[in-house]
Amino acid sequence: MAKKPVVSYAGLALGTDQGNAEAGLTPAAVPLPEQPPGKSEGRTLKESSTHLMLYLNPPAAKALKRYALDQNVKVHDLLIEAVEDWFRTHGLKEQVRAEMGRRRSGG
Repeated sequence: MAKKPVVSYAGLALGTDQGNAEAGLTPAAVPLPEQPPGKSEGRTLKESSTHLMLYLNPPAAKALKRYALDQNVKVHDLLIEAVEDWFRTHGLKEQVRAEMGRRRSGG
């Protein structure tokens, strides 16, 4: 029985043969769609924001979660509102809430 050839990540690319030609598994070169630079449409929240971590006293976190549930809002929205208020109080003009690009609905 013949050994299978080793496929390496270093040589992995579309259109390269890594010993799969005999099985007919050589991938065809497929051009990737290009997105124009500076286009923000379809950006995810992760792409348009910076992640920060906050450590709270457990009873405070529980109270915040309970309040958010009672108000039918997300804890994230309460924290963003609090940071926006803090920015206004301290004269900072930057936008706090990260905005995602809007995706067009197909139709």
